[in-house]
Amino acid sequence: MAPAANSAPKDTKRLETFIAFATRLEKALRDAVDTVPLLADTLHEHLEGIPLLSTSAFANKTRDLDERGTRLWNLAVKLKDDAKAAQALALVRAFATLLLDCAQRTAVPAVASPTHQHYESKASPDVRADDIRVMKTALKASKCYQGQLSIAERIVERAAFYEQRLRKYLHAGDAQDLGSSVRRMSTEYCVLRITLAWRQERLDLAELWLANMDSGGSALKLYMAEQLADTLFEIGRDQMTKGCYESALQWLDRAHDILASQNPEDLSIEASEVRSCVMHTTIRVLLKARDEDSISRAWNICHEIEGETKNKVILWLLKLELLAVDQSAAQDYYEVLDGVVRHIHLSDANLATILHHVHELRRRNARLAHAVLVVLLSERVLVMDEMAWVERTLITIVWNCTTSPELGAMTDALDELLGIVVAKTDSALSTAATHAAQILMVKRIDALYNQADYDQADMWCRIALHDVFRASGTSNVGKLQRKRLLCALGRSDLGRCREIRYHMSDSTERDPSTRYLLYKVALRCQDAELAAECLESISKEQGENTNLLYACVLEAQKNGDRLQVIRALSQILERTTYQATAGLHLPALLRLTARMLIQELESGQSQDQHCIDELCKVFEGAAAAAKRSRRDSSKDDIFPSAELDWFSRNSYNVALKMCTVWKAGATLRIVQVCSVFIGLYPVEDNAEQASDLSLRRLFCDFLGCCLLTTLARGEEMIEDQLRYYLRLRKTMDDFRTLVKRQLPKLEGGAKSDLMRKYSCLVALDFEAAARLKAWASLEDLISESESCGDDNIYSIMADIILASEAPAATLSFNVEMAENLMDQIFSIARSAQEKRIPYPMEELEWVATTAFNRAVDFYCTSQDAICRRWAEKAMSLADLSDDDGRLHRLLQAKYLGLTWDR
Repeated sequence: MAPAANSAPKDTKRLETFIAFATRLEKALRDAVDTVPLLADTLHEHLEGIPLLSTSAFANKTRDLDERGTRLWNLAVKLKDDAKAAQALALVRAFATLLLDCAQRTAVPAVASPTHQHYESKASPDVRADDIRVMKTALKASKCYQGQLSIAERIVERAAFYEQRLRKYLHAGDAQDLGSSVRRMSTEYCVLRITLAWRQERLDLAELWLANMDSGGSALKLYMAEQLADTLFEIGRDQMTKGCYESALQWLDRAHDILASQNPEDLSIEASEVRSCVMHTTIRVLLKARDEDSISRAWNICHEIEGETKNKVILWLLKLELLAVDQSAAQDYYEVLDGVVRHIHLSDANLATILHHVHELRRRNARLAHAVLVVLLSERVLVMDEMAWVERTLITIVWNCTTSPELGAMTDALDELLGIVVAKTDSALSTAATHAAQILMVKRIDALYNQADYDQADMWCRIALHDVFRASGTSNVGKLQRKRLLCALGRSDLGRCREIRYHMSDSTERDPSTRYLLYKVALRCQDAELAAECLESISKEQGENTNLLYACVLEAQKNGDRLQVIRALSQILERTTYQATAGLHLPALLRLTARMLIQELESGQSQDQHCIDELCKVFEGAAAAAKRSRRDSSKDDIFPSAELDWFSRNSYNVALKMCTVWKAGATLRIVQVCSVFIGLYPVEDNAEQASDLSLRRLFCDFLGCCLLTTLARGEEMIEDQLRYYLRLRKTMDDFRTLVKRQLPKLEGGAKSDLMRKYSCLVALDFEAAARLKAWASLEDLISESESCGDDNIYSIMADIILASEAPAATLSFNVEMAENLMDQIFSIARSAQEKRIPYPMEELEWVATTAFNRAVDFYCTSQDAICRRWAEKAMSLADLSDDDGRLHRLLQAKYLGLTWDR
């Protein structure tokens, strides 16, 4: 007895804790139901702690426990519609049930257990009524367990206690008046145990409880048939969801048999719906098997439903599922689906079902599927004012038309259908729907374009640009318009190309990709202005990316338009600023551009100054790039000797060929570039190559001096003229240095030719010195001319001296030099006369006349002695002129007219 005495204070304390919590919980239910979920954890603790055995501490609290449990139960039932506290309210019901159970066991301790040694088979009516009340409460509480399986197991455990005790009363002959109620609760308890076993994933126990159920009495069957059938149906459906089709079919058959055993007229509306759901689910399970027997049985069930139901839509939906298995029944499938589309109440779920079956029908016959979709859109969806449904249906139509080859030619019908959509909705599709539809159409367009079916591809582009898709955005519109351009180019329809361009927005037309396509159009139309505009725009918009410019080069080559190739290559070089970049071999690009320009110029078709300037720029750019490459030792040299040799040789050849055709300035630029390339050659021990380079450099200098002289003589601005002469003298210095090293190595005609060039350049240098008033250099140049072995050079020098605009006083120190030159000219002319190889008369007359005029200048400055000498030399030269002495007599008469006594 000691242990019981020691436990009494603990039991009392536990009881007080339970009552205090029950009070707190009741207050929360009455005043602030939102706080009940906060008590869930505490509820769990108390549910685990409620004692199962009665003690003396509970004896005087029986009524209080019963009343508290009843109040908590009623409050939880009253608040059952509060969704936020549903889970907590389920715990409250369980707590109330266990309080009632505790109170009932405390009130009847002698009969607490049917197996107790003091158990009395006879019980008072009040005890039996309370047992039934607690039993009903437990059955209801266990159905509201809200997924809390452990709590449900605890409640079912207490229900089992009362079910056993009530059955004992019934077997003992006690409470015969409550027999039907007890048997009904016993059956309900078995259904509950079946449900619990299913939730515990113990279907073996569920089958055991089903086998042990009391099946006596038609009234019991009528009461419990619906509940049991519903439970078995839920088990079957759960098994189907898990893929256990054989087990699912077994449980569904059991549910069907239970309902079939009842009189259909006695079943409630809910029971009829359960029976319909059982049959529908059975059909779906049978369809999973896909064997002949299962399909046959499914059709039998469908026919059974057809004989019972008046709802044709449900029947059609079942038939659709059965027909979906039969791949050959396209026409039947269409007819049933058409009926569903025309009569079903539209909702999101039903629309999804229809579209699912449209997909199935499309696998059999795309045209029939299209017919169903047209009816759905035009007769049902458009009149519902649900834009989301319109979009889903229209996207499905587009998908069907773009992926079904047999519908490829229905673009006109689709265009008409889109017009109907715009007319009835007066709005465009959303951005997301527009993009989805256009993605499908673009795939179709690309496929058609790759098959060279440009007409159909263009038609799909027009549909994709329909007003219903106006939310597509500028970028997508531009892509589609460019695809239309490609289709028009594929058909060589240049008129359509111009029309498409006319309808483009400015931003689309400025897009580099559009400009590239318009460049192709320009090449086909030979529209040089448009081509130039496109190249300029591409170069500007693409920045450092030159891929489209390369594409323009290839397109121009394909069309055989060399000028356009040149312009595109020039744009690339300008964009890269003649710099080597990643993926670009600059020398190759420069060589290609130069070669194309040379071919154009040599063809005689064009001597356009623009081409000449571009060729000069290319060679100059190549020279600058080669210099940079030589200076930058940290990178690989992109201009090896072979590249330098190509550029130097070709620039030299161009200069020689075009020196008489081009303006002197352009030729000079090429010559100077050639000299730069020669100067960049690496120093090598190859004597033959060094000699060849030296000769080429001499020829460049020679040609350069000649061109500089031409430019100087033609220049009106004195400053620019003197600048040319100064450059000539510098070039001559370079030539003079090289020729002294090269002459000893030459013989015969080569040496004679170089000497003639040397003589010519000395004369040009003499002219430059005179123009630059470098008088001190003239005597040295005359001395240098003696080594040239060319007598004609003296007349040139004399001409230059005599033509000098400097005053006589300034030229006095050159008088002797000029007189010597005239003496040499007189000697050469007389010798030529004796050899019957007359000296050029015009040259001789010019020297004689100029000398006499200079004599007059001396006369005016009172330098009479010099005047006489120059006049006599002038008349001597005039006497050699082959004009029968006319010039001599004229000069003599003028000389005699001079007065010496002043």
